[in-house]
Amino acid sequence: MLVDEASAAIEAAMQGFGGAFGSVPFCRSTDFGMLSAEDQVNVRQTEMAHYRDRPELSAVHFCLTSAQALLEISRTMLRQSAALSPQEQERSWKQLAEDAKLAGRAAYRAVLILSDPTVARLAANERTKAGSL
Repeated sequence: MLVDEASAAIEAAMQGFGGAFGSVPFCRSTDFGMLSAEDQVNVRQTEMAHYRDRPELSAVHFCLTSAQALLEISRTMLRQSAALSPQEQERSWKQLAEDAKLAGRAAYRAVLILSDPTVARLAANERTKAGSL
């Protein structure tokens, strides 16, 4: 199925991206909510430092994450059986909702990273420095 091929391609792109550029810190909201207040501050500082230092790479990561989540929604909906029990159907819908939230949040995070004027200035300065070496 074409959706499966697209999902596999995105997964390969994410693995290749991570292998070439390293991981991008991202704490899901459900995990974030379980952290202590101090740990939440540390996670946010780590994330923001990475996004500020590597905005384009961070944005690419989140675009790929969003695409993967949307493809997973499509795959689930195409494979969903009409013979699901009410409990299975509820679990499936909850998972679809979680995947949709992840897709939206990842895309939104990419937009925030790319539209932050301080990040854009820092990235431009880094490119200028690299070009003058």
